[in-house]
Amino acid sequence: MNTSDLRTLLRDDFGQDFPISGGNGESCEAAIVIHRQRPNNYVAVEYGVLDCLAIRRGVEWQPLLQALLDVDDRKVDKMQIETRSMQGDQIITRTEAYFFDITECLG
Repeated sequence: MNTSDLRTLLRDDFGQDFPISGGNGESCEAAIVIHRQRPNNYVAVEYGVLDCLAIRRGVEWQPLLQALLDVDDRKVDKMQIETRSMQGDQIITRTEAYFFDITECLG
């Protein structure tokens, strides 16, 4: 899924039009690009996108680690999260990472 699809998906499913483009966030190369807006609250955009994706997948999530990476000439925020879901009577826990290109927000 490319981000124009992700942006449309989140807008259609949740009524949220996030200022994003780029990839699906599942790798550094496919980072979700967050565009600067006023107010410049890119962390709220990151959490909003993660909230919507979690609801869509039927999982709960919590942040584990947030790290700013220098990748070429870009600033990429790596969000490591823990997801929890129910399968029968078992709680399934996974660790996942999402990548957000926040270069424009820091410039």
